[in-house]
Amino acid sequence: MAITGTDFEALIKPFFSKLFKDMGFVVLEVRNQDSGTQNGFDIKIVFDDNNSKERYLFIECKYYKSAKLDWSEIFTKQIELQSSNYNPTAFIMLSPLQNLSNINDNAQIEFEKIVKFPVEFWTPDKELEELFALDKNIYEKVYDKPCEIEVDKENQLKVTRTRIELILKKKDVFQFSNCIRIKEANRKPNEDSSMVTTLDTKLNSVLDEDDEDRIYYHQLRVNYKVFLEDMQDVNNDLRLKILNWQDNMRARAKRLTNKFNLNPSYNSQMFYHDFFEDAEKQLLTFYEKNDLKDDEEKLLNGIVFELAAECPLDWRKK
Repeated sequence: MAITGTDFEALIKPFFSKLFKDMGFVVLEVRNQDSGTQNGFDIKIVFDDNNSKERYLFIECKYYKSAKLDWSEIFTKQIELQSSNYNPTAFIMLSPLQNLSNINDNAQIEFEKIVKFPVEFWTPDKELEELFALDKNIYEKVYDKPCEIEVDKENQLKVTRTRIELILKKKDVFQFSNCIRIKEANRKPNEDSSMVTTLDTKLNSVLDEDDEDRIYYHQLRVNYKVFLEDMQDVNNDLRLKILNWQDNMRARAKRLTNKFNLNPSYNSQMFYHDFFEDAEKQLLTFYEKNDLKDDEEKLLNGIVFELAAECPLDWRKK
């Protein structure tokens, strides 16, 4: 028997409550929005992200069977939520039967930057049937047909949790969009191992082989590289700005290399310190121009040693 939009909302509340618990989150509250209230959502989920931080996820349910689901309608819902007294962690538009049409990707991306919360559209083209197949009874009510999908529950929960964690990470990036936080990396970056050898060759010119700073400098570069890799999915705009600045410093490094090659009295230590000094000046300008803060020294060292590993710098002994 076909259900109504109101029936769908009633099904979603217990389904998502159980889903979040099964994913390992501590669910603090799941409730439906009061009928007739214009705050841009149907269901609010409050949960602990396992890092002692409360998160607020808002879901707008759209159970359209044949009518077109236009992005402008969902955009209005986002504005309503942003104008409310809530502090959203994220907004999800849930539409099991209809994909979104006429979406303006550029406007959507820019609006998210303004309101500082991520928005996702969970629609048929996002493998939503597999998610509802976790509960065959609800699946059959939502899709008005028998559930013939055999889903690996453990894997599906893992995939959905990863998706939620990425949303949370994106929210944190929005919240600190002008902050650079380079943490101690717990993995190696995705790169050719020869780059590490190349950096060691450069360090041989300015440091003794047993200098304890060698390991430290390598780690600073690793932290920077992993930071960039993680930024690709959550704040690619800032990542590209940093890479563009790195390209600019690569050009300056080549110019300094020419000075090194042409001046017999210009030695490796002088090259090393001059480039750091020049990079620091350029970095301060970069931070000021983009209204950035935090971790200037970590970014400076990361970029300098990354450039050394990529070979544009030549501070080796002649």
